[in-house]
Amino acid sequence: MTLSLTNAVGLLAAEGDGFQAPTVEHSFFFDRIGDGTVIASVKAMVLLVLGSILIIAFFWASARRAAVVPGKLQFVGEGLYGFIRNGVAIEVLGRQGKKWAPFLATLFVFVFVMNIWGIIPVAQLPVTSHFAVPVFLALLVWVIYNVVGIRKHGFFGYIKLQTFIPGVPWPMHFLLIPIEFLSNIILRPFTMAVRLFANMFAGHMLVGVAAIGTLYQLEAGGAGYALAVLPFAASLGLVFFELLVCGLQAYVFVLLAAIYLESSLADSH
Repeated sequence: MTLSLTNAVGLLAAEGDGFQAPTVEHSFFFDRIGDGTVIASVKAMVLLVLGSILIIAFFWASARRAAVVPGKLQFVGEGLYGFIRNGVAIEVLGRQGKKWAPFLATLFVFVFVMNIWGIIPVAQLPVTSHFAVPVFLALLVWVIYNVVGIRKHGFFGYIKLQTFIPGVPWPMHFLLIPIEFLSNIILRPFTMAVRLFANMFAGHMLVGVAAIGTLYQLEAGGAGYALAVLPFAASLGLVFFELLVCGLQAYVFVLLAAIYLESSLADSH
């Protein structure tokens, strides 16, 4: 269920007759403290910082006592890194993929952890459903692959690489160059950010609707107790589906980052 127990109790005990849907406050803030005059904190920022600390602590602990025969933490840490290094970095970037493997692995784990908060009890908010977070990550990737491309090819050489398609009739360049510039230089960070944000936001909303439906049926009483099984089962199924989406979206985001890096470092369009 996406609503915490305290939120659910608060909804059912709300003043007045009839069912009351949760307020926006429950999605962005932790529960009020004491008499309700103090709100704990903005959820997304707390989860962002906490998630970052947990990621650092996990990799520090997994590498602290590295051994030839890895322990459980070392095995998981090396498995995550190896998955991105071999399956994304080297697969897409080739020989130079090893150089970018640490960045891509860190990006994957960060996005996954920020996604997975959406199905963690009490937290129940994917940080990446706040548009500012995917925008920042997409802009970070955008800056890196553009800087890398400019350093290798020079400014004008890089622009030519990204916009000029060899082998087409020259009049077509009047149409293709603006399209390629818009697609490769301007829109890439926007599409990366929107893809991650939209998937996580929509998934979170779907699970929330199913959870609210359960509360509604329970409050209705009578036959509602039996009908509540349907949205409850849907919410559980959606939670497991969201787990898959969390990993898939992190993988797609990192895969796109690797593809854009490869296109910047390539010798031809």
